[in-house]
Amino acid sequence: MSKPHQLVFIMLCMNLAYTAVAGELRLNNGAVLPGELSSITAKTLVWKADKIGDVTVSKTDVLSLHTSNRVPVELARHEPALTGCVIGVENSLWSIDCEKQVPQPVAFAQLHTVPPATSSNGKISTSLDIERGANPSETINLDLTARWLRPTHRHKVDLSVDYETSDGDTTEDEADANYQYDLLRAAGWYWYGRIRYYRDEFEALKQVYAAGPGIGRDFNPIEELTLSLQGGPVEMYYQFDEQGWATEPGANAHWALTWQTPWHGIQASHSGDLGWVFSIEEGYLIQTKTGLTFPLYGGLIGEIRVDYDLTGLSAIDGSKYDLEWILGVGYKW
Repeated sequence: MSKPHQLVFIMLCMNLAYTAVAGELRLNNGAVLPGELSSITAKTLVWKADKIGDVTVSKTDVLSLHTSNRVPVELARHEPALTGCVIGVENSLWSIDCEKQVPQPVAFAQLHTVPPATSSNGKISTSLDIERGANPSETINLDLTARWLRPTHRHKVDLSVDYETSDGDTTEDEADANYQYDLLRAAGWYWYGRIRYYRDEFEALKQVYAAGPGIGRDFNPIEELTLSLQGGPVEMYYQFDEQGWATEPGANAHWALTWQTPWHGIQASHSGDLGWVFSIEEGYLIQTKTGLTFPLYGGLIGEIRVDYDLTGLSAIDGSKYDLEWILGVGYKW
């Protein structure tokens, strides 16, 4: 082979080798940028594109990313950056591999950086039982949860309604609604502010308006398992049989566990609330929900759940607890 041909062959091989190791960035708008990753933060990344130079891109615009460069990664604004990390993205699903670091569960990393910063999720489910005949009755259960996730904060909304009539008389009338704002910190910690409305017309503590701050933490003991614990003081405006309406301080604790099982998309969950009015003797209320949700078709789901309430205050019939089985259908997004 002549020297000119050898030079052409060598240059071609070098170009192919460079192309093989070069990275590629694909965006949601269809743009494809060959190059390599320069840096990444909680919201954006800097891509060193061939023949263009550095391009700053929002992480929410990334469809896929392949790079051989190891770069520092900022999981959250208040958390130290990880070093020597290789980032990969496939169909907007992010992965991270860092040198000389204790690996973090994927679910924990997703809490701060993936899914994309504008993601949201939620579930609405209901059960309806209507009976006609000698003893006509109607029972309605409605539950809604919604989450809006951002790199540095979250919004949470929860709503639960339980209503029942029998022979034209209302036999159950419960409602529980709350909104919570989380300010994410390091290592799964967060500050929160929460407002809540609770009503049960057949309990001694009939209605409660509550608001207050607190601190919480998210854990991921194993992959696909998420545990959240939080608590703090609250100011309560409530209606109590023996006092009427009053405003007093109290406390609230909340816990939630979610496990995405490996069986046919079934998800197991458990959540609970403990509320306490300090000025009322045994003025506490524990509410828990334990259940399974399973996919039906598309976003449609079925749900089997057990709701358990326990109070230190005697109800009208003297019982201090309430246990209810619920079989419902709903939609999950």
